[in-house]
Amino acid sequence: MTYYSMDDYKLEGYEKAKAKGKMYNALLKRKSDGKIIKVPFGSMMQNYQDKTGLNMYPHLIHGDEKRRKNYRARASAKVRDGYYSPSWFSFNILW
Repeated sequence: MTYYSMDDYKLEGYEKAKAKGKMYNALLKRKSDGKIIKVPFGSMMQNYQDKTGLNMYPHLIHGDEKRRKNYRARASAKVRDGYYSPSWFSFNILW
């Protein structure tokens, strides 16, 4: 998995993903040269919430606290402090 340092990249927003099976792309702007990096995240399965502001998949939001707790327990090992990654976006934006 690729990690992007929060010191080197700024989160610019989100867009609908074109990658098969992914919900969104996070748009990260590299601070050194302004290049935009697209990070696809979120499988096309149910999730707890959608903080992207796009809310393109309202039918996939379940709002179940127990499922959220279980997912976050499983996924927390893949999330590194100070770094963006597909897991970071799923963990913080969708769950």
